[in-house]
Amino acid sequence: MEAHYIDAVLKGNANAFGYFIRTYQNQAFSLAVSLVKREADAKDVVQDSFIAAYSSLGNFRKDAKFSTWFYRIVVNTALQFLKRQKRRSEVVSDYAITDDEKTAVNSALAQLRQEDLKRLVVTVLKKIPPKEAMVLQLYYIDDQNIAEIMEITAFSNSHVKVLLHRGRTAFYKHMESEDIKKPY
Repeated sequence: MEAHYIDAVLKGNANAFGYFIRTYQNQAFSLAVSLVKREADAKDVVQDSFIAAYSSLGNFRKDAKFSTWFYRIVVNTALQFLKRQKRRSEVVSDYAITDDEKTAVNSALAQLRQEDLKRLVVTVLKKIPPKEAMVLQLYYIDDQNIAEIMEITAFSNSHVKVLLHRGRTAFYKHMESEDIKKPY
């Protein structure tokens, strides 16, 4: 179905691009917020991302998923925005966490209802470093697997796993600091 809209846009029907905006604007906004932290900045990133996608739609490989291609544009646009604003801080978190705590975090995450998890993750995403927040957003909220995250972000497998680990660790620390009751 998306191929139909892509062909229509490429043939000059700019209104057909509205399908992509309606379909992907919410997830793109959530992804952008996880990186840039401020909603106003995220709106700018999403708008710039849609403009970039529209402008380069002719380069889209139709054998790929549009969503993956577009989310990569969102990630790149957000990272460029952070560089321009000089807000990207290289935060190196050196949390020490035991294997029992890792198991407890994974267990707690599995037991939370999906809605509560999403709401909690969105709150915590604003408090952790951008790349870790982005990977948690993609993995837990947008239900992307590691291979899809690698394709969206252009990060290596090990980098995605490290960011996921750091993100979970930061998530756990924020849960403790917020005194959120853990269901274990």
